[in-house]
This record gives sequence, structure tokens and C-alpha cells, in this order.
Amino acid sequence: MKALLAVVFALVAAITLTSVAAAGPGAVKQRVAITMNGLPNGRFVLEPLQRGALQRDSGTTGVVYKRTAVVMREGQTVDLYRSTFTLEGKRGVLTIREQIEWVYAGGPFIGLGTWKVVRGTGEYAQITGGGRTAGAGLNHGNGAWSIHEEGFLTLP
Repeated sequence: MKALLAVVFALVAAITLTSVAAAGPGAVKQRVAITMNGLPNGRFVLEPLQRGALQRDSGTTGVVYKRTAVVMREGQTVDLYRSTFTLEGKRGVLTIREQIEWVYAGGPFIGLGTWKVVRGTGEYAQITGGGRTAGAGLNHGNGAWSIHEEGFLTLP
């Protein structure tokens, strides 16, 4: 029994140390906001909300989106979408995946959801993170959509 406990303890310790090492001693979490306007092909601004390694960036953004389902919640139609944003800025390219729920608000559509980083290049290489998202837009598109995301990005 003591040998079994020793093996279990050794495995737990190894997993814990591996997880801490994977995060890296220099891994730093930084709160950011990303605002995208003029979608589906528009502009973005990445703004740090606290001090850290990431600096303000801006550039162009595009989105590929797909409606994954339409559901009814307490009598209201909700459109579920999965979107992939590609942000091309001065500091690199950041690709973000978003899951958002859109509802009709009598003129614009309003959306709430979550986002996470899929990959990055340049200063965004090996970056991870995500957060919450909010959006608004008119049904006809053509530059009439805006997304605002806030969350945490972690640099190795």
C-alpha cells in the first residue's frame, strides 16, 4: 500500500512540475481590448488595458463566419455563430476564434460570446489567451458590424 501511495504521489508531483514548466517562468498575463469596426473586412485596434509586453497595434481585419445553429430561448430566436478573425497589424498577425450568440434588437443585432487565440506570428507568436466578446451590426453587413473583445493574453 505504501508503495502504491508513493507511486501516486510521484505521478502527481511530476504532472504538477510539468504543468508549471510548460507555463514557463517568464509567462506574463496582460489584459487587453480588441476593437474591430467595418466588418466583414475592416480595421482593428489592440489596446493594452494594463502594463506589459504587448503594445498598442492596429491594422486590417477580415472574418470568416458560419452560423452553427438557430435556437429558441424563452420565445426569442438566437443565432449561434462561430467566427475566425485574422488581424494583420504592424506587430504581426493574430488569428482569433469566436463563438457568439446574436439576437435581433429591433434594428441592429446584438451579440455576446467568448473568444480565444488560435495562432499568431511576429510579436504574437506563441501567444495564448482569450476572453469575452460583444458585437453589434445591421443585417445587411457591408461594413456595418463592430466587435469589441476584452480578456487576457499570455506571452511566453
